[in-house]
Amino acid sequence: MHREKSMYRDLMVVETEQHRCMSFARRGGMQSCVFKHAPDMLAIPYTRGAFAGLLANPGARRVLVIGLGGGVIPRAMRRIDPSIRIDVVELDPAVVEVAKQYFGYREDPLLRTRIGDGRVFVRRQARAGVRYDLIVIDAYERVYVPEHLMSREFIGEVKSLLAPDGVVASNTFARGPLAPYETATYQSVFGETRIVDMTLGNRIILAARDGLPSESVMQRNAVDFEQRFLTIGIQIAELRSQPQPPADGYRPLTDQYAPANLLFGH
Repeated sequence: MHREKSMYRDLMVVETEQHRCMSFARRGGMQSCVFKHAPDMLAIPYTRGAFAGLLANPGARRVLVIGLGGGVIPRAMRRIDPSIRIDVVELDPAVVEVAKQYFGYREDPLLRTRIGDGRVFVRRQARAGVRYDLIVIDAYERVYVPEHLMSREFIGEVKSLLAPDGVVASNTFARGPLAPYETATYQSVFGETRIVDMTLGNRIILAARDGLPSESVMQRNAVDFEQRFLTIGIQIAELRSQPQPPADGYRPLTDQYAPANLLFGH
C-alpha cells in the first residue's frame, strides 16, 4: 500500500482484510495497527495496556508520549478526553507523515508533535520546568531498542519530569532475555513497579514518582473510565496489574552497561 525509505528505516503500510498496519520492514513486526472498519478501536493489545496509566493517575491532565508509531495512543486519549494536553515526540519525521496520511493522526491546539530524540526532548522539558502527569514510553521495537532510552540514567530523567502523583506507563517485553534487565532498571529508579501483562509478548511497566496506588484503588478508579474505554475498545479487566517481584541478580542497564541489543542476539 505504501513503502518508503526514511532516514532511519524502511517504512511500510500494509493492509489485511481487517487491519491497516505500520511496519518497519527491515526489522519486521507491526508497529501500529488500526481496524479498517473501526479505526477508533485500539487493535494491538499493548496500546490498550498503556491506558492503565490513567487508572493509576485518573486526574492526569498533561501527557507525554515518547514514540508515535501510527499515533493510535494519542488519538485514543483525545477521543476519551478532548481536554487532555498531549505532547508527542517522535524521532522520524516520515513516521509522523505516514501516521497523518494513513492512520488518521491529527494535531490540534492541545495535541502537539515534536520531531527529535526522546531523551533530548525529556532533558529540554525538564530544564524548562515542564511536568507531566502521565508519560507513555512506546519507543522499543520487537528486535531492536534504542539503548539510550532504556538506561537507568534515562529513566531517572523521565522520573524528574513527573508531576506529583505522576505515572510512567512503558511498553516493554514480557518475555525473553531482556525482560529482567528492564525490570531491574525501572526498579533501580522507582522502587516499586507493577505490570500489566498483555498478549503478543508485551507488558506495560507501571511506576510512579510518589508510589503507585494499590490494584484495588486502580479498579475503583476504573469505574469512572469504563464507558469511555469501551469507545476505544478497552475492557477494564485487561488492565489489571500485579506487583512486580524484585529482579534479584540482574544488573540495571546504564549508559555504560547497555547490552540490550546483544541480548536479542544482534
